[in-house]
Amino acid sequence: MADFANGWLYEAGIGENRALRLENGELSQIRVERADGSARAGAVVDAKFTRQWVAGKSGIVTLPDGQEALLQPLPKGLTEGSMVRVEIVRAAMIERGGQAKRAKARPADEDSALSDGPDLLTEIEASGLPVKKVHAHDADIFAGHDWHEAVEQAETGRIDFEGGSLLVSLTPAMTLFDVDGPLPPFELAKRAAKEIALALVRFDISGNIGVDFPTLQAKAERAAVTAVFDDHMTANCERTAINGFGFMQIVSRKTRPSVPEIMQGNRSVNAALKLLRQAERDRGTGALQLAVHPAVANKLHASLLEELAKRTGRSVSVEPRGEISIDGGSTG
Repeated sequence: MADFANGWLYEAGIGENRALRLENGELSQIRVERADGSARAGAVVDAKFTRQWVAGKSGIVTLPDGQEALLQPLPKGLTEGSMVRVEIVRAAMIERGGQAKRAKARPADEDSALSDGPDLLTEIEASGLPVKKVHAHDADIFAGHDWHEAVEQAETGRIDFEGGSLLVSLTPAMTLFDVDGPLPPFELAKRAAKEIALALVRFDISGNIGVDFPTLQAKAERAAVTAVFDDHMTANCERTAINGFGFMQIVSRKTRPSVPEIMQGNRSVNAALKLLRQAERDRGTGALQLAVHPAVANKLHASLLEELAKRTGRSVSVEPRGEISIDGGSTG
């Protein structure tokens, strides 16, 4: 893999596809796609208008898979129970704690072709960068490029850098970055500005974003900090100036959950998908047994186990054991 230093690595796993972008051999962005059946951004589907949300302005539609989406604006004359062709503009999300957030949709032209929307592989191929596919049953190529360290940052919300740290907090309204560290405020803010810009790209964070910098009294210092952010921010976004209290807001178009939103959505799901990858790389023979916490066992649905059996050529069983931690599952 030493000859591949710029572009996307892509791995299609059981229940989860992953992508990792390299720039000059270094990790610059990761993406995670879960096979949860949710409609993707860009999908065009025929949905049933269920009820009004804000009279005459927005309503709830039921998608073909039974999930609900918020439709805005409402086409004139649309009556409850009728069918309407819609385009998904933002995928559904699971907020921290398991709270579901509906997908967002807008009316589509009646002659628009039905579509599932672009998947992760299609999106990274459309980036124009080289794409190299790696296989989940081979050596863990992603691990050699700091994938697991990046995922840990996404799961914990903590990003350490020289002289300070960032705490990323997910709220229903926005993603918040809190800056902390022992350095003088101006130096800390400049270093944090660079790390925030890189983190927004690295973890595919979009939508409404707030940053709580150290308070800087001098306007010139605040301008210098935003200049550092601008120098390192490569995604399309708009931002405010840093106000006298150290707060800056960033806004960009949101079409899907960020990596932290995915990884903090359900710890048991994370553990189940991680164990499936581990099991696929197991070089043993004969029956394959997964010993897991009961909560993880509940996430190992039959379709996932069937795919594992197909890929490994081994029979698969699950043993729920209460003494095993959620992250402590094993194969054998």
